[in-house]
Amino acid sequence: MASNPYDEMFRNIARLMERLLNDLPTGDPRVIGFTIIAGPGGMPEPFDIDDADGEETDVEVIEGEDCIYITAEVDTHASGKPYVTFQSDSVTLCTGSDEETVIELDCEIDASHSFYNVQNGVIDAVCQKSRHISATS
Repeated sequence: MASNPYDEMFRNIARLMERLLNDLPTGDPRVIGFTIIAGPGGMPEPFDIDDADGEETDVEVIEGEDCIYITAEVDTHASGKPYVTFQSDSVTLCTGSDEETVIELDCEIDASHSFYNVQNGVIDAVCQKSRHISATS
């Protein structure tokens, strides 16, 4: 039987997950969602926001070389649908409640190539950074 070329990658991911789970603090840890970024990236910058009920909602922002990744927990008790609106210098995030959160970004993004996905109680937004090409004469 031929070996799968991705076997080593899956073994590395399994080792990483095992290490992450072993390092979780005792008590009631929550994992909202995560992204594995292979390559240069920044440290996550967590935001605490209050939703309509006054409960804190965690939003995680990670800046990579080409993209900015935003992850948040969806309010499953809210009547509305979660959504993300992209502007050139900010992202408006709604996790399902009536309140929106505006996240100011340190760089410009290409709103037309940015997207989001809602799955398993987590909203993930990928903001494609703008690439300005300056014309030289």
